[in-house]
Amino acid sequence: MEGDFYKENLEKIAERFFSIAGQTGQLIFDGDPKTGKIEWYGAIEEITGYTPEEFDAIDLHLVGCKELIHHEERERVWSALENSLRTGEKFEQRFWFKRKSDYIYVELSSIFLKDDADYVYRGIGLFKNITEKENSQEKLKISEENLLRYLQNFKGIGFQLDSSFNFVLLHGAVKEITGYEDKDFFSGKVQLPQLVDFKDRSNFLENRRKLSTELNDLVEQEYRILNRNGNTIWVFESIQVVRNIDKAYRLYQGFIQDITEKKIAMETLERTEKLRKKEIHHRIKNNLQVISSLLDLECENLLSAGIPERKRIVEAFRESNNRILSMSVIHEELYNSKNVETINFTSYLKKLTDDLFKSYKVGNSEIKLCLDVDDFFFEMDCAIPLGIIVNELISNSLKHAFPSRNGEIRVEFHRDNNCKNEISSDIIAGNNIQNSCHYKYSTLIIEDNGIGFPESVDFKNNNSLGLQLVNILVEQIGGDIELENKLGTRFKILIPNSKSTEKQN
Repeated sequence: MEGDFYKENLEKIAERFFSIAGQTGQLIFDGDPKTGKIEWYGAIEEITGYTPEEFDAIDLHLVGCKELIHHEERERVWSALENSLRTGEKFEQRFWFKRKSDYIYVELSSIFLKDDADYVYRGIGLFKNITEKENSQEKLKISEENLLRYLQNFKGIGFQLDSSFNFVLLHGAVKEITGYEDKDFFSGKVQLPQLVDFKDRSNFLENRRKLSTELNDLVEQEYRILNRNGNTIWVFESIQVVRNIDKAYRLYQGFIQDITEKKIAMETLERTEKLRKKEIHHRIKNNLQVISSLLDLECENLLSAGIPERKRIVEAFRESNNRILSMSVIHEELYNSKNVETINFTSYLKKLTDDLFKSYKVGNSEIKLCLDVDDFFFEMDCAIPLGIIVNELISNSLKHAFPSRNGEIRVEFHRDNNCKNEISSDIIAGNNIQNSCHYKYSTLIIEDNGIGFPESVDFKNNNSLGLQLVNILVEQIGGDIELENKLGTRFKILIPNSKSTEKQN
């Protein structure tokens, strides 16, 4: 009775064990090496792909199981099995197992029982499907290989630090950047803070403190290090906190990248920008000095004439104001331009002439303006004198050419490659054009169909401040000017094209 009780309990235990094996997706086998007979229990269909009925119909003995192992692994696995059968040692192998229609990756563990004669008489084993685990490990391996490949090509240093900020991992251009080997950092012979430039060290250590006191989980900073060769290297560092699940342990990981070339380029650009701004301020200062000089000249003219009349004073200061406005429009064009070195003179002419017509209140009169100009781009040193020239000549026409307040003012500005066809013999004889005639030039024409310029007046030797300015500024830009006084007044100004550029805004 006692034997039957133990047998009954053993059968219940076995039944429960086989049930658990089936529910957990495992396959158990129980084999007799002498007869080759094998019994199977558990997740038969899940592991093999066969239904239990189909699997029972298969005459599967020990030797036949060899065919269930993938042919590339068969020799390795079977050799290990034969060794365990011979010695009785535990058998553990992983391999691709042949199912009904495909393969899965399994882990097989088995033990072998020996009789009194030291022969194996029974083998009990467990199959576990670890395909998903294997795939995950394969993906992890590929990911690690990709990461390693990235780090090898990464022009910087990847690292991990322990909670005391000591290196536990270094990879990449360690020697190229610092001049030291990995082992110098691991051994403690060299500490990174020692290499940080003293001007950046305080901020560097403060950022480390922020990481260690949990004020920040990520810190990015730029600092200089002095490498082993004595060279200063600018680096960018990104470092973040990594914690375990219970937050009891932390480490730090990140990367360091050499940004010396980028930093040098930025500093050069900043210096260039400062110089450019200084130059702009210098030019504005010069322009203001020109304004001051113009006002001084105007005052001298008024004082030399005794007590001026109110109308003359108003007229004089309106002219000075227009000259100032012609310069302010230049600065406005530069401000609105993408290129702060040159301005679109065509756009400037349209704005300037519009302002002049408003200044002389001819919007409701019959005086018309006709602009026929090419696209020209001038630097300020040429644009401002040209602007004042245009201002003076159009102002003259608006003030004197049309007593009846009707007529037309025409402005033309074109390039011309042929000096001889356009320049009069008098102008060719002039030193300015003679020297520049080997190059292309441009022609600026300002004309009106008004009463004409007085023939008794020499426009190149005149007491008028406006005409004096025109002659001085034409000479300043290396050009020349002539007057045609037939049907109205026509000023032709020749400007070397070395003063203009093809740049676009």
